Amino acid sequence: EVLIKKLKNRGGVPGRTHAGKASADVDFFHKIWGRELRVEEVIGKGSYGFICSVYDTHLSEKVVIKKINDILEHVSNATRSLREIKLLRLLHHPDIVKVKHIILPPSRREFKDKYIVFELMEFDLHQVIKANDDLTPEHYQIEA
Repeated sequence: EVLIKKLKNRGGVPGRTHAGKASADVDFFHKIWGRELRVEEVIGKGSYGFICSVYDTHLSEKVVIKKINDILEHVSNATRSLREIKLLRLLHHPDIVKVKHIILPPSRREFKDKYIVFELMEFDLHQVIKANDDLTPEHYQIEA
């Protein structure tokens, strides 16, 4: 509880971009899933793709959508991604993010990028570690 207050008092997460500042990339969410979605913020972006928190008006809830670019371009990326999905589907714990949906492309021929819908977690592991100055090296090993 103290940790959550500490994180909230820091006024957000550095590096996150609010939807108004996000690039035009985020339009893919509307096209690929065919639902009315409102992009809240871009959480992360890199050469792999990007992650956005969105409000799904169909379900009346906030979710996270992770887009991985050219998933089949490298076997190692496809393998890592498949492993991530398998593990997250098997693990059931309140502190582990749940996979809600895998968004399938309209056809196999159009399968290039992968889209995973996750539940929205209030904080990620990196934020928790950075916010808690009292963690020892042993805590870091346990958390990771």
